[in-house]
Amino acid sequence: MINTPKHLAYTLKVDIKEINSILNNIDNFYREKIEIKKDKFDKPKLDAKGEPKKRVINPSTKRLKIIQTRIHRNILSQIEMPSYAFGAVKGKDNVANAKQHQGKRYKFTTDLKDFFPSITNKSVFKMFVSQGFSPEVSSLLTKLTTYKGRIPQGAPTSSTLANLVFIKTGDILQEFAKENNATFTSFVDDMTFSSAKDFKNKIPKILEIITNDYKISHKKTNYSRNPNITGLHPMNNHLKLPKSFVEKLESTNNKTAEQIAGLKRYKEKVDRANYGKKVSCQ
Repeated sequence: MINTPKHLAYTLKVDIKEINSILNNIDNFYREKIEIKKDKFDKPKLDAKGEPKKRVINPSTKRLKIIQTRIHRNILSQIEMPSYAFGAVKGKDNVANAKQHQGKRYKFTTDLKDFFPSITNKSVFKMFVSQGFSPEVSSLLTKLTTYKGRIPQGAPTSSTLANLVFIKTGDILQEFAKENNATFTSFVDDMTFSSAKDFKNKIPKILEIITNDYKISHKKTNYSRNPNITGLHPMNNHLKLPKSFVEKLESTNNKTAEQIAGLKRYKEKVDRANYGKKVSCQ
């Protein structure tokens, strides 16, 4: 494990003096960007007045972005992710996440509200220490990957960092799910539980575990038999594409050839998950 600043600098292929220079001028390495919030189907989310919802994100820039990319590749991606994590995890995706809940009659979904901004630099520091990094190196890594005391949305390291920090809560949820014969998965800020048996009476405990450290979106909290789970409906023996996607696929109006091809590729991916082979998309 990395225990000295010198070793960290070597791992990131950067001089420790440059790291200190960046940290002393950190505001010069982030920009502010206003982004329209979109749902899982890439449609703008609307507020109560019908106006597109917006959020302020802070993508990293210049040398910091390069260094963060190296942190992600050389450090964060080397840390083993828990089996229940499917979002921003290499080799996993929303289809694989939904597949975990196929054949389960009862399903509970909830969404962590303002997930990235809710993760503090203190939590990030504790995560690095828990992974075996020295306090000095953990402090440097935290300063290189957080901004204004939080995980910044738009940085190369943010999604993986969020997954790693969430392990503290995720492991508790995973254990609780196992004790109650349920399946638990996370997809960044989307939480899903499913079981063959009714577990509605367990939901208060699930929410208690989550809200010890995070807030939930009540609008996205749902207990039902056929919810949308990361863009798909897990049925008894297959994954079902939502009606909105099917309509989008069937209509070629105002779509480029590239967009149409992308929609067909996604349908083929879902078909492979369902049938174990490529199914032609006419």
